Amino acid sequence: MNEESIIKKYSHEIQDIANKLTQLENNRIYEITGARMDGSLSTNIQQLKKMIAQLLRKIDNKAPSVDDELASLFSSNPKDDE
Repeated sequence: MNEESIIKKYSHEIQDIANKLTQLENNRIYEITGARMDGSLSTNIQQLKKMIAQLLRKIDNKAPSVDDELASLFSSNPKDDE
């Protein structure tokens, strides 16, 4: 799998990481904003580490992306569930 296809396949996961980094870049942390929903700096870092590790694990194991999993949920045949 080449780099371009990895970026396309795991675009949802990569966008989640990019969003977390943007939040940190914009000082969206509890210690600065006072908003609990922003989370503490350490919590955000832990989440980011977990997100990166999960993405690398998926790539390494050629596991389905979030988009692939959602697509399979919506494309399943209702008769298959009976």
